[in-house]
Amino acid sequence: MAKSKSKKQVTLKEVAAHANVSVMTVSNVVRGWPYVSNETRRKVQEAIEVMGYRPSAVARTLVTGRSCTVGVVLPDISNPFFGQVVRGCEDVLSADSYSLILCNTDENIAKERAAIDMLIGRGVDALILWGSRLPGGELAKRTGDDLPLIAVDGSMPPAAQNSTYVMVDNAAGAALATRHLIQLGHRQIGHLAGPWKCRLTAQQRLNGYEDALAEAAIPYDPALVVEGKPSIRGGYLAAKQLLHSQRPSGLFCYNDLMATGAIVAIQEAGLDVPKDIAVVGFDDIFTAALVMPPLTTMRISQYDLGRMTSELLLERLRDPQLPHKVVSFPVELVLRDSCGARRLSPLDKQAMMESLVTSMAVDLPSCDDQDES
Repeated sequence: MAKSKSKKQVTLKEVAAHANVSVMTVSNVVRGWPYVSNETRRKVQEAIEVMGYRPSAVARTLVTGRSCTVGVVLPDISNPFFGQVVRGCEDVLSADSYSLILCNTDENIAKERAAIDMLIGRGVDALILWGSRLPGGELAKRTGDDLPLIAVDGSMPPAAQNSTYVMVDNAAGAALATRHLIQLGHRQIGHLAGPWKCRLTAQQRLNGYEDALAEAAIPYDPALVVEGKPSIRGGYLAAKQLLHSQRPSGLFCYNDLMATGAIVAIQEAGLDVPKDIAVVGFDDIFTAALVMPPLTTMRISQYDLGRMTSELLLERLRDPQLPHKVVSFPVELVLRDSCGARRLSPLDKQAMMESLVTSMAVDLPSCDDQDES
């Protein structure tokens, strides 16, 4: 079988000859340089289309020293939380001609190291790290002093000049969630914790839970705290373990995935949510309003968090001399059926579902709106 020939890469010089302009003029058009006449721009763009010229990202990087790519390292890409976060990041960065390279670590510190090294080796212009588990000192050595870095809810090099740390109000949010259960009259409040020994957000939310109990003079009972994986199955298994020896009247969960698993385990045990056990989650992922009963939770506006993170990164890319700073991101309590504070009528539920569907609508063009290829 004959080996097919690869298509020859069209060069700037060939495009320039076809358009009867200089190579520099073609380069200026490709780069979007504004000081080119409309007629010349039209001639060059027609030549590019006819000849099938495609700019070389490698060549552009060699010339400009920029790859126009940003590396984004996520702990668990299957978590719906990160879908909206990445969408917010991408909307901001693509508008500034940056592309994303996504890496998933599966909460594995070795995979995180490999992902960071790979992205730096590929010449990304900046990094966004979500929930990094690397110690701050090691992270500083790997990323150096020049690469712009945004770290969200994870390790951060100590006062690194090139970095911004985004911190969700995890402890305050957890305290508010626990305080809400206390205000409903609960005294026996359990906590399904995330992996707090290795994840900063889990430690902060555990601290918030403890703080709220202390405020209400409720003794902390370690038997009411069960650590689990931050997933639906993790919440299910942690709740089963807790119910085997304890019977809390309220339950604060590390995230909505764990809360969803906990509701399944509680119902399997023949108990009712919220009549027997009130449940509160954290994050307000889109499925939180779909579980039965709909989940009371602490809302993090994920899309807005992604947008803010990218805006902070662009700020740092435009001015590398910006000092290190820490930025806080707020959370808010969203009341639904699972805590018993708000029992929704059928009409309320219908309105909530309609609102949910509307909020999930993405402004993508329909087939009829797209150019035919």
